[in-house]
Amino acid sequence: MPVPCPNNATGGLSALGEALRHGREAQGLSIAELAGRLNMGLEQLQALEAGDASRLPEAVFVIAQARRVASNLAIDISGPLQMLRASGPFQPQAASAQTPLAPGPTGPRPRPQILGPMALAAAILAGVATGGNLLRQQWLQQRAQPGPAGSRIPIPTAAQPAAVATSSPELVLRSQEPSWLEVKAEAGKVLFRGTFNGERRFPLGGGLQVLAGRPDLVQAQLGTAASRVLGPIDQVRWQRFSAPAP
Repeated sequence: MPVPCPNNATGGLSALGEALRHGREAQGLSIAELAGRLNMGLEQLQALEAGDASRLPEAVFVIAQARRVASNLAIDISGPLQMLRASGPFQPQAASAQTPLAPGPTGPRPRPQILGPMALAAAILAGVATGGNLLRQQWLQQRAQPGPAGSRIPIPTAAQPAAVATSSPELVLRSQEPSWLEVKAEAGKVLFRGTFNGERRFPLGGGLQVLAGRPDLVQAQLGTAASRVLGPIDQVRWQRFSAPAP
């Protein structure tokens, strides 16, 4: 059945959300019941009905989700969809990164500090010369000190490097095609939000939550486990990852 289209002043996304909400309420369904029927994340359906662009993926995926909801409710949303297209595409801004990124073979990676060849060679030679002079001075000082007859003074050796600490578990996300993606810590801090393509690594810490506009395109790998896709194309929902038990 046709759903009345709200005033254009409310905006295309708000109009679409109101149309879906009115259609659901007309059938006496709670938002949780409809989310369960569609096998859809409750947070996603709430954001869709509220017209909250900050919690929604790209416009093309929002339209696909809205059509799926409307089809299940047997309602007509052609009017709100036209308003949404006329209002222009919307896309949440990517979270600002504190570390500058450089393109790599599989995606953006932190840009390393690179020394020029001459500067690097000079630094190595200076380190070798300094270490050699210190060892020679220590050896000469020990020879100058009196000791028991026939005793031998050992030549000091360089200190052994400290053991490298084991890195914390990571969640590796990969996608060979662009997909809208949001990653946040369990505490709610957004670690990434925007169009994703390539590979990114996120420390697990206390746990991570991942939402992909195209879960069928994004693969997740936890530690040394085999990678897997986040889910089918029609299951856009938050997924939680935590460190495996020791």
